[in-house]
Amino acid sequence: MITTKDNLCQVSIELFREHSFEQVSINMICAHLHVTRGSFYHHFASKNELLLYWFANMVNQEIELNTSPSSPKLALKQHALDYAALIQAVGYDLMYHILMAEFELEGRHFYTYFKNEDQSIALIQRALELGEIKAQTDAKQLLDTFTSAMIGVIVTWKFHKGQYNIVNKIEALFETVYR
Repeated sequence: MITTKDNLCQVSIELFREHSFEQVSINMICAHLHVTRGSFYHHFASKNELLLYWFANMVNQEIELNTSPSSPKLALKQHALDYAALIQAVGYDLMYHILMAEFELEGRHFYTYFKNEDQSIALIQRALELGEIKAQTDAKQLLDTFTSAMIGVIVTWKFHKGQYNIVNKIEALFETVYR
């Protein structure tokens, strides 16, 4: 069987969901696919890199920022809610490990899923100019605040074992930061 990055991701995510990220080893993934560890390492340096690759692909396939709306704030909110829905679909355990993988890898992949940073800043700036957002800070600082707070919400979600609706929390967070 020819093993691709996508095969490895599909099987690994199934195993992570069934047994938890911590309990799944690279050997377990390889045994499940009937491939050698060398096949795994041909595509990924670690489980963390695999997890980040998988999540970045999901973001690239499912999230798009509309940069030409009549209301820049509503476009930003829809973008945040799209992320929230994806985060909820991924689940609190895997999202927590995605964040931890980022920290372990010193954020090298972090902006692969925030590839729309410049467009987001431009939308925030337009919303500020139109009075849709009434903050007394600049657009970049608002985006950084929202992003940092989202990370905190995801970590808290993990500690509460998914006991609250992450989409509602992110929407409330959006309304607080971008008021």
